[in-house]
Amino acid sequence: MKATRELCERTLAFLEQQRLPATPRNYALGFFHCWGTLPALSQAIAAIIDGGVRVTQQEADSLYAGFLGGVMGESPTPPAEPATPGTDVLRHQALRLVDLAASAQAVTGEFSRELAFRLEDFSEDDLAPLRELLIATLARSQRSERELAATTAQLEQMRSKLEIAQGDAERDALTGLPNRRGIEAHLARACADGEPRVIAMCDIDRFKSYNDRYGHAVGDRVLRTVAASLKSSLDDEFVGRWGGEEFLLVLRGDLAAAHLMVDEARLALGDRHFRLRETDEPMGRITFSAGITTLPPDEASIAAAMERADALLYQAKEQGRDRVIAG
Repeated sequence: MKATRELCERTLAFLEQQRLPATPRNYALGFFHCWGTLPALSQAIAAIIDGGVRVTQQEADSLYAGFLGGVMGESPTPPAEPATPGTDVLRHQALRLVDLAASAQAVTGEFSRELAFRLEDFSEDDLAPLRELLIATLARSQRSERELAATTAQLEQMRSKLEIAQGDAERDALTGLPNRRGIEAHLARACADGEPRVIAMCDIDRFKSYNDRYGHAVGDRVLRTVAASLKSSLDDEFVGRWGGEEFLLVLRGDLAAAHLMVDEARLALGDRHFRLRETDEPMGRITFSAGITTLPPDEASIAAAMERADALLYQAKEQGRDRVIAG
């Protein structure tokens, strides 16, 4: 009885921490998370709250539908869509759901096999209620595994269709910017038209510290913020995400003019002060360093220009970060 009361208290405390109302569905979600009998659910919640981020009601509804709809005797229902979903948001959610479903499927399968193994430890006459509970939990887990496998297949199909329809093969799902493939295609076109171009390799300063201190969800927000700031500062110039915390810019004009543009973009980002959305804790300034060089007119020299820009970026880091070095 005491253990049950403590579990109920932990459930209510969890809902209070997440600022979720104690509705029957939210309570069931918190109860199974605190109880720990559905590791796949707990893993999904842990991924959301990593770094102090709270579970939103929309995320709670999605988790309940995906993990507890079958357990509670309900038919799984898809999460409610936003009133006016943008294609970028829908596309990014689909990509995240594929990864989540695949991970949850594997964890649930391991949990099922572990339960089956542990049932051999109980006799027919000993701890009969616990044995019945384990059998019921095993059945629910196996059913969830089958449902997750089907969901994964459906989401993979959705991702393929979205990639074809929206051109995701050349676009980064997180920031909406061209990805490395899109950057390489743009560089090839830029060399072909013969117009003078400059490339800049930018890297967010101390990005790892944001992930380590606040979690990857906040790190993703930092990436989106820097991407939006660069696009805003550079108007019609090309901005792409090269990978990780690196961005590549392709600017029209000569080296001096491009240097000034990138430095103004650096100052615009550094003038902003950021706070953690959930706690209002100051995050301080977000800055980047950059190396900038001219882009040769022939496609065969692109790799050499990229190496020069990367070396100049390294110099900017060595000289104290938050600066642009041209060469």
